[in-house]
Amino acid sequence: MTTSSIKRRRSPHDARASHDGDGFQEENDNETGNNTSDVLATDAINGITNTSSLGKRDSEEDSWASKGYSYINPFVHRIQIDSHIDVAKIYVLSVLLLPIRVVGCVLSLLSAWMFAYIGLYGVSLEQLQAKPLTGWRRNFQYLTARAMRMVYTAGSFHYINFKGTPATAKEAPILVVAPHSSYVDSIFVVSGFPPSIVAKRETADIPLLGRIINYAQPIYVQREDPNSRQNTIRQIVDRARSTDDWPQVVIFAEGTCTNRTALIKFKPGAFYPGVPVQPVLLRYPNKYDTFTWTWDGPGVLRLLWLTMTQFYNRCEVEYLPVYTPSPAEVADANLYASNVRQVMAKALDVPTSDYSFEDVIVMSRAREMKIPFPGDIVEIEHTLDSLGLLDSKRDMELCDSFLSLSNTDTVDILTFAELLQVDPQNPELHKLFALLDHQRKGTVSLKSFLLCSLFCKLKNCDIITFLRSLIKLYSPSSQQIERKNFVRLLRHAGGKLNEQKAQTLFYALDIQNLGHVSFDAFAQYTESQKSYKFLYHKSEHIRRPKNSAAKTGPVTTSN
Repeated sequence: MTTSSIKRRRSPHDARASHDGDGFQEENDNETGNNTSDVLATDAINGITNTSSLGKRDSEEDSWASKGYSYINPFVHRIQIDSHIDVAKIYVLSVLLLPIRVVGCVLSLLSAWMFAYIGLYGVSLEQLQAKPLTGWRRNFQYLTARAMRMVYTAGSFHYINFKGTPATAKEAPILVVAPHSSYVDSIFVVSGFPPSIVAKRETADIPLLGRIINYAQPIYVQREDPNSRQNTIRQIVDRARSTDDWPQVVIFAEGTCTNRTALIKFKPGAFYPGVPVQPVLLRYPNKYDTFTWTWDGPGVLRLLWLTMTQFYNRCEVEYLPVYTPSPAEVADANLYASNVRQVMAKALDVPTSDYSFEDVIVMSRAREMKIPFPGDIVEIEHTLDSLGLLDSKRDMELCDSFLSLSNTDTVDILTFAELLQVDPQNPELHKLFALLDHQRKGTVSLKSFLLCSLFCKLKNCDIITFLRSLIKLYSPSSQQIERKNFVRLLRHAGGKLNEQKAQTLFYALDIQNLGHVSFDAFAQYTESQKSYKFLYHKSEHIRRPKNSAAKTGPVTTSN
């Protein structure tokens, strides 16, 4: 599979209706943070809604992703059910089958909890971390896993097809599983004798599930601990090299959920021990993918509903041969991770991608700050870097003169090249233009470009610095910002400053009823208020390596 063939693929974004800036897009599916909805055959299932609190928008701030440039984005998922018969089946089974399945899942979960409660009686969390369970407690571990398998059976996953030969814990202490796309992936953990997992420490306190997870003797990650990463790696190394009969450790190496169109960068944690690992592939050969849970996709409740209203779903688990690292790979965990990923991508017949979990953080931040096309912001940053525009001050110059320019919402490719002072024949310029041309009209919004460009440059800075750079997009002067422009500017301050709070803040600053405020007064006021400290918090954890995109690009082949 070549890079050029990947780019010609239809992007997952193409199924999404674009928003031309005619109002705020409601944030749906709050329970998961996925602000999107399925694309189905009927309006009753399609959950996209709009409101219009400020009238026509100035740019595509509510558009999730461009439709003008096709590429693989592993963090976007759409469900499209085109058959009216299948849609009718979903509604019928919602009445006839869904209640029975919910009851079956609950009863199976309670059974698993009961086995775990008995098995953990008299055992502390510290003891679970110190030694592997033996004797009758180990047998009850297996019973707990079987009860959890019944949860998936009741929920429609009747069939698991196994391929390959599973290795023993001595042959491969670590199982590297990919692709990771859903909460359903845990079906692999309960499909046989339960291995250990790596989990957040907070999961131990989840009702019912917490005790079940504890019984699997997981390696807990305590994110509030600055040494958590080193401690987690040490525990993995200790178990992998221990002579005790520890179960294998399962690690989903991608670190986040994707749509399985490519394997993103593997986190090196599974590879630091330098011991042999067994790659494990997960596939779901079903008619509809109703369980992939990504950053931009359906929420978990909708996915559960659509999954449990199918007659059955299939899962396929393939064990690849044990991968024994070379001396160079033992010395370099990142090299080890990359080479194992290549083997797994080749077996899956998908490309590898330079996207990583950190890119999800960047896209989430862009979404919160109302940046156009947050789903494409990483690809836009790659392209800006290739064009040398991340080091240029051209966007700031265009900001200063923005309000004096005309037709900024309909900039064609030649004008765009002239404004950016880039060769109009440059293919990277055409790629950037296509990413911004979400309606494929042959024109782009200059404001959308400037918002994206400034965000890519300043995403590691505090929000107040970013807002200061945007002033000239909304107001001729930083000393006299009118209420309407002030509210528009503060849309980019993140989710903690909504329209109503921005209005209230304006009136708190405009004590003399002048009808305008200065940005300096805003900065001085918010800096002294505890509730606005978030404006001054830097996000250095989302910094990307310099020129990484220009050197490697977002997608590579698996060969």
